[in-house]
Amino acid sequence: MYVDLIVPVIGSVVIATGLLSEVRGFSFSSALAYAGMLVLHLCGYINLVDSSLAFWGIAALLACGIALLSPREEPGGAGKGNLYLLLGSVAGLLVGMSIDASVMIFSAIIGTLLGEFFYSCTPKGRWVKFSISIFIHYFCSVGLKIIVSTAIAGIVTEGFLRNRDYYLIGG
Repeated sequence: MYVDLIVPVIGSVVIATGLLSEVRGFSFSSALAYAGMLVLHLCGYINLVDSSLAFWGIAALLACGIALLSPREEPGGAGKGNLYLLLGSVAGLLVGMSIDASVMIFSAIIGTLLGEFFYSCTPKGRWVKFSISIFIHYFCSVGLKIIVSTAIAGIVTEGFLRNRDYYLIGG
C-alpha cells in the first residue's frame, strides 16, 4: 500500500538531488538523475523505450566522464556559474515542455547557453568571456552535466504527466 507512494517519492528525490547537486559542481550529478529515472522506469511509474533508457545512461556516463577529466571549471572552484546554467536550463526545459516534448531538450540546451552567457556578463563571470575556447570548455565541462540532468528530469516529469490518470484514479 505505501510502496506505491514510497517508490515515486524516492525516485523523484534522487532526481532532485541530482539537479541540486549541480549547483555545487558534483561530478556524478547526472548519474544520480539517471539512477532516479531508472528506479522509476523499473518500478513501472514511467514508461520508456529501452533504447531511450540506454541513450540517457550513456549520456549520463559521458557527462560524468567529461566532468571528471576536465580541469577545475572556475578559477578558485567557486561554482557560482553553475546556478546560472542550471536556472537557464530549467527555464529552457519548461519553455520547451510548454511547446512540445520534441523541443524540450533543444530548448534546455539553448537555456544553458543563455545561462552561461548571462553568467559571463556578471563581474565574477568575466573570465568566461576571455575567449571562445574557455566558453566552450566551460559549456562542455559544466553545461553538459546540467543538460543531461534537466533533460532526465523533464522526461520523468513528462512520464508522470502521461500517466496522471493512473495516479489520480488509483490504478
